[in-house]
This record gives sequence, structure tokens and C-alpha cells, in this order.
Amino acid sequence: MAYSSFPEGILKTVLGRGYQIHPEALKILEAQGEEKVREVLDSFSEKYPEAIVIEAKQVEELLEPPPVGKAPETREFRTTVIGEITQIYDGSGLIQRCPKCDRWIIDNFCMVHSDVEGVWDLRIKARFDTGKEQCTLIFKKEVTEQIAKITLAEAKQLGEAATLERIGQALIGKRFEIGGDKLKGGTNFLVKVIREIK
Repeated sequence: MAYSSFPEGILKTVLGRGYQIHPEALKILEAQGEEKVREVLDSFSEKYPEAIVIEAKQVEELLEPPPVGKAPETREFRTTVIGEITQIYDGSGLIQRCPKCDRWIIDNFCMVHSDVEGVWDLRIKARFDTGKEQCTLIFKKEVTEQIAKITLAEAKQLGEAATLERIGQALIGKRFEIGGDKLKGGTNFLVKVIREIK
């Protein structure tokens, strides 16, 4: 189903998430169906966590169809790595998710389900440097509560800014041993266990 106003909606959504978009990238998205556009925007922050501007090449990569054959695996392998957390990315800390699809939402607006009553959650996205390579760590609620020594209830009382500050104090500049799943085809790492090395 096509919507004549959707291209304007793309730009508004991109800007609302704190990104800028190259005109060529916007043009490519305008040529796609609504469902495909939503898929690209949903996956952009995971694929390019440090990006500020959405480039045409990035959009083209996200639009590439998966290889023909069996469905791609989401996790590459379980592994343990040691290194230092050097940065906490935007979208970390106390966040809201859509109650219907679990996507991260801003201001109670879901790109799939429009206006919703968001569900509070905790998560961390952080840059991890092993000395040989860098990757993006993803912490779900349970591991976030453990390493930041804060519960979801406490975070809701503290507020988003104070929660993010507390997470930064717990992680930035410290060395950790990380165990979990390295996601296939990228540099994202889903953290299952974490231990500080002093």
C-alpha cells in the first residue's frame, strides 16, 4: 500500500531519531515500499551504531537481499573476549519499547504501530576495544542491571539522564571479560556474562 505523504514521513522519522540523511539515500528509500523502508530504518542503528548521516551506500547494503539458500543464522558463535569499554552509545540506559513488537521507540511512537504506550526497559550499547579489534556490545536488561548495579524500578525513579550517567561510571575506561554470542555477519556482540578485571 502506498502513501503519498510517506517520503516526508521518512525524513521526519530520521530527524526525530537524531540522524541526518543524504539526499541520494532519501531518494532510494522513497522508491521502496513502506514495509521495506521500515525494515531499513529499524536495522540502521544496529548495523551502523556510530553513524550520524544515513548514506546512500548504507541504505543499498541494508536493502540487499539475503543469499539464496537456508535462512541465515543470527548468531555466529559463543566466545569470550577481554578488553575495555570506551564509549556508551545513544539509545542506552532507560528506554521505552513498543508493547506490540518490542522495538525501541521514542516519545511513545513506533514506526510500525504508530502511537503506543511504551514499556520501560534497560539496555546498553557500547564500544568495546580488545586492542586488536573493536565491536559493539549489546546488553539486555538482566546483564545491564547486574553490571550497573541498578534495577529497572530504580532507573525509573532516577530518570533517563541519571541512569545513563550511572551506567557510564560503571563501564567507561574499565577492562572486562565478556562472554556471549557474536552476531553473524557483523561486529555486534550480545553479552551474556561480564566480569570486571582489576
